[in-house]
Amino acid sequence: MADTLKCPKCGEENPKTNRFCDSCGSKLNIPAVAAPAREDAAKPGDKKKFKTLTAKEEKEIRPSKFIAFSDGTTSADLAPSTGGIVINWEIIAWLVIIIGAFAIRFIDLGIKPLHHDESMHAFYGWKLFKGEGYSYNPMMHGPFHYHANALIYFLFGTSDYTARVAPAIFGMLGILLMWNFRPYMGKTGALIAAFMMAISPTWAYQARFIREDIFMAVDTIMIFIGLMRYFDTRKLNWLYLAAVGLAFAWATKEANYITMFIFGTFLFFRWIWEYSLRIVPERFEKEGLVFKTVEYWLGEGKWDFFKALGLFALVHGLLYFNKNGPFWPNFWSNLKGIPDGYVGGLVYWWGQHGVARGSQPWNFYILMLPFYEMLSVFFMLIASVYYLVVAQKRTFFNVFCIYWWIMSVLVYSWAGEKMPWLAIHPLLPMLILGAQMATDVFQRLDWGWKRSAGITVFILLAMLSLHGTIYVCFNGAGASPKESLIYVQTSTDVTLVSKKIMKLSKNMKNMLWDSQAFRAFDEHNMEIVCEDYCTWPFAWYLRDYTKIAYDPKNIPENEMGKPVILSGIEEANAGHDQRVKDLLTSETKVVNGKTVPKKTEEIYIPYRYKLREWWAPDEPKWWKAPLFGQQNNPGKLEMLWNRYMYREVWSDLGSYDFIVYIRKDLEKFWAGGVE
Repeated sequence: MADTLKCPKCGEENPKTNRFCDSCGSKLNIPAVAAPAREDAAKPGDKKKFKTLTAKEEKEIRPSKFIAFSDGTTSADLAPSTGGIVINWEIIAWLVIIIGAFAIRFIDLGIKPLHHDESMHAFYGWKLFKGEGYSYNPMMHGPFHYHANALIYFLFGTSDYTARVAPAIFGMLGILLMWNFRPYMGKTGALIAAFMMAISPTWAYQARFIREDIFMAVDTIMIFIGLMRYFDTRKLNWLYLAAVGLAFAWATKEANYITMFIFGTFLFFRWIWEYSLRIVPERFEKEGLVFKTVEYWLGEGKWDFFKALGLFALVHGLLYFNKNGPFWPNFWSNLKGIPDGYVGGLVYWWGQHGVARGSQPWNFYILMLPFYEMLSVFFMLIASVYYLVVAQKRTFFNVFCIYWWIMSVLVYSWAGEKMPWLAIHPLLPMLILGAQMATDVFQRLDWGWKRSAGITVFILLAMLSLHGTIYVCFNGAGASPKESLIYVQTSTDVTLVSKKIMKLSKNMKNMLWDSQAFRAFDEHNMEIVCEDYCTWPFAWYLRDYTKIAYDPKNIPENEMGKPVILSGIEEANAGHDQRVKDLLTSETKVVNGKTVPKKTEEIYIPYRYKLREWWAPDEPKWWKAPLFGQQNNPGKLEMLWNRYMYREVWSDLGSYDFIVYIRKDLEKFWAGGVE
C-alpha cells in the first residue's frame, strides 16, 4: 500500500493516516482492504468446484480490523448509511457536549440581576411584545434582539429568565454550527471547536447575557461558514446561509462594519493574489476559489448572487421596516428604517470613537483575553506561526482565520470604546484556529513527546477554562463585581428591593377592610416615584406598575405622600442627596412661610442599598508589591494567583448606591425578609 494518499480535489499528497486533506480539507479516498489470498482459492482455468466456507473460515479471511485513523475513527465510519441515524463515537461526543453546554447556558438563567444594559434591551423587547412599538436607536443597537426577545415573551411569558432565553439559544446555535467545519477541520477538529466554545467563559457568559454581541458573533459564524462552503461547492444554500447571517448581523450591531471591513479586505487581497496565479495553472486550479467565484457570479452564476441579495433584503425589511410589532397590520410602515440603520448607526458610533467610553487602555483585550481564554489563545498563537511556516498548512481556511484574529485585535484595540462584551469578536477566530491546532496535536502520532505535552497542556487549560466559566456564570448568583468580564454589575440588592416593593403593595391591599375596595385594589397600582438615576434597571423590574413616575433629579415636593420613593446617591453632588433627605425625612415643612408639622404619611424612613458594583484594579499597588510575598504583604505572583484562581482582589470594590424612602406609616411592612 502506498505511504501517501492523493487528494482527489487538489492533488496534494497526504500521510496515509490522514482522513482529510492537509491542504484543502477535502475528504480523502480510503483504499479498500483486500482479503488475503487462500491456497485453495480458485485459479483461472481451475475446474475444481468452489468450496463452501465455514463460519470459522470466513472469519479467518475477513480483515480483523477496519483501517484506523489518527483521530480514533475507522474506515467503517466512511461507509454510507443504509438509512436512519448511525450512533457512533462522534454522535455520542456531540451529545455530551450539547448536554453540558445546555446546562451551563440554561441553569439558573434568571437568578442574576439584570445589568444596566440588559434591563434596557429586555424592557424595550417587552414594549415591542406589548404592541407599544419599536424605534431604532443606535445607542442601544438592534433591532434583531428586540424582536427575538418579543418572540420569546410571546411563547414563554415575561420574566428575568425568559429575558435571557434568546441569547442562550444563540449560544447553543454557535456550538451546533461548529459541525459545518468538518470539511476543514475533520470530525475531531469540529468536536474540539464545539467543546472549547461550550466551556469558554466568554461564550458562556455572553450566552447568559441579553446584549447583542452573542447574536452578532453567531451571525458571523453563519457568514464565515456560508462563504467558505459556497466557495468550495457552489451550492446556493450555503450562500443563503451567509446572506441570512449578514442580514441578522447588520440588524444586530453596528460593529458589523468592522467584521465586513476585515472580511472584505481579506477577500480583496486574496482575489488579487489569486489573479496573479493565473500564470501558474496548476496552483490557480487548486487555490483560485475567490477569483473563480467572482468570475462565476459575473457569468452563469449571477442569479445565485441576486437570489442571495434578495433574501438579504427581505430579512432586512422584516426587521428594519417594523415599528409597531409583528402582530400589527402596519408592520411595513417604518420605511426610513433602512437609512436609520445604515447611516444613523454609522454616524453615531463614529462620533463615539472620540468619546472612548469605558476609558480602557489600548491593550485591554490583550490583557483580558488570556485571563479568561488561555486555552484558545495558547493554541492559536502556536497555530499562527506553524500554519504560516509549514506550506501544507497554509490553507485558505487557516490563513483567513489568522488574518481575521490579527485584524480584529488591531481594530477593536484602536476603537475608542473598549468593553468586555466586545472581546467575543476577536475571540471567535482565535477559538477556531486554536481548535485546529489542538486537533493537529491530537492526531499527529509522529510528534512523540510534543504530542503528549500538547495533550497535557490542552487538558490543564480546558480545566482552567471550565473553572473560569463556573465562576463567572454561577459564583455569587453570577453577579460578582470582581469579574473583569462583567465590568459593572447590578447589585443583588436591586432584586431584593423589587421583591420588597411587591410585598409592601400586597400588604397595603390587605389593610383594606371594605370588600369593594379590597377587590378593586390592584397591587400594581401602588404609586412609586423613581428618580432618573435609578431608572435602569428598575424600569424593567417595576414594569408592571402602572402608577410609577420617573422624575428627573431632585424629587419635587408634590411627590410627598407616595408610598415608595427611589433616589440615587450622588457622591459628586452631595447637595442633592442632603436636599432630598431633608425634604423627605424631616418631621416639619414650611407652608406659607410658617413651619408646621408634617402628617405621618408625609414623613419617610430611608434605607440605603447598592445599585451597581465594580472592581477597578489599583495598578500602582500591584506594581509596588514585591515579586514574592512576605508576611501580611502579598507579592505580585501571589496577587495574580489569587486573582486568577479565587477572584480575590487587592483593592476595594466601588459602587453606586441608592436610597429607598418608605412612608413612615408603612415602615412595618418593609422590615423583615421576603418570600
